[in-house]
Amino acid sequence: MTVRVRSVQQLAALPAGVVPVPGRVDVVALKAECDARGRPTVVLDTGQVHGKDGFMDAVSQALALPGWFGRNWDALAECLGDVPPSTVLVWDGWRDMALAAPRDTEVAIEVFAESGLTVLMVDAPADEDG
Repeated sequence: MTVRVRSVQQLAALPAGVVPVPGRVDVVALKAECDARGRPTVVLDTGQVHGKDGFMDAVSQALALPGWFGRNWDALAECLGDVPPSTVLVWDGWRDMALAAPRDTEVAIEVFAESGLTVLMVDAPADEDG
């Protein structure tokens, strides 16, 4: 499902699910709005990721996954079950990963969809990426 939103307030209020967000999103403002609503927010940047190994490194770091995290899809699904359900995962750079590793991106979306988290697939303005 793709949503048409007019504000970060609308994004911050979305329920669980994986949501591609069209257009550019101010990730800093979105994070602030989610935090103000008591929703922990994690930014996952996969703009420089070219496959599963890089994705697992990025998601492990972003979510501070435990040391026993096995860096595979089943282990990720298990670890996501320990993330508070009110968490908003802002996935920036997903389009870059999709171009480099389409199948890995599809699997990541499937795992996120089953997690019960709110995952917003966004594109941040260039000045926020670095």
